[in-house]
Amino acid sequence: MRKIVFIIFAVFILISCSNNETTLENDSSQMDNNTSQMESLKQHFIPKIKGVWVLTDYINEIEKTKSPLKSRHKLYENNFNTITTMVIDVANQSDSIEVGAGMNNHEGYDFVIYFQAGKDENRLKTNIIDYDEESNFYEIGYEIKNNITYLFLYHYDKTNKLIGKTQFSKVVEETQDNDLGFGLQYMVNKKLLSGNFTLIDSTDRKTKIKFNADGTLTGFLNFKTYYVLTDYLGAAVIPDIDMVNFRNKENWELYAFRVVKDTILLYSVIYDEEIEEAMTFDKLIYKLVRMK
Repeated sequence: MRKIVFIIFAVFILISCSNNETTLENDSSQMDNNTSQMESLKQHFIPKIKGVWVLTDYINEIEKTKSPLKSRHKLYENNFNTITTMVIDVANQSDSIEVGAGMNNHEGYDFVIYFQAGKDENRLKTNIIDYDEESNFYEIGYEIKNNITYLFLYHYDKTNKLIGKTQFSKVVEETQDNDLGFGLQYMVNKKLLSGNFTLIDSTDRKTKIKFNADGTLTGFLNFKTYYVLTDYLGAAVIPDIDMVNFRNKENWELYAFRVVKDTILLYSVIYDEEIEEAMTFDKLIYKLVRMK
């Protein structure tokens, strides 16, 4: 009897070991499949999504209005949680990428892109939260139009219905000094000021100057950089004028500006001393005529 029990016990152990081995093989096979799928998604998506991206609607509005002041509504048109820029650095990616982003061009934000297939072959899952309705969710993907690749944030409700999508344009490969606002500022500079100009002062003296899209300049007094005001959410009172700040290590000067066809007009500004805000145009100081 003891012999029979021993044989049954031995058979049970063999069956159990066989089942465990099968389970381990299945688990290992599943892990291999997941890894293979993730690597495939990486190879497909990384070349398309890396870089610095800016809200396309804002770029188009700047080009149309020639005014950050008049274009500001595009930075928070839908709500006050609008992603306006994305910096996708793929250098340290593993199973996901942490994305630095600008919210309304006013605050920093970050989210994660997972190398997990989304609702379509050109989309990946993210952890972006819809603060108005937490059951909604976002995916990120790309679309190619006229041989140009654009990124999109796709907005879904809890029934998986697409309820909106937001388009982004690639502007540069990387930021300067990890500045999340660099991409948006770069495009404003490029659309409004970037290029070679003849500067004419109040005495009709002419000087050649050059504005670069990265915010540097040469030939204008002793200034080395310039910064166009684009963030109006932090202002106590929103001014009625567009402004640009010229800087060097020692000091800075603030001017109001208008873009009139190929000419940029720089004005001194009148301050409201009580709230310390530049509010209105004063005297025309310089004319900058774009060189052809």
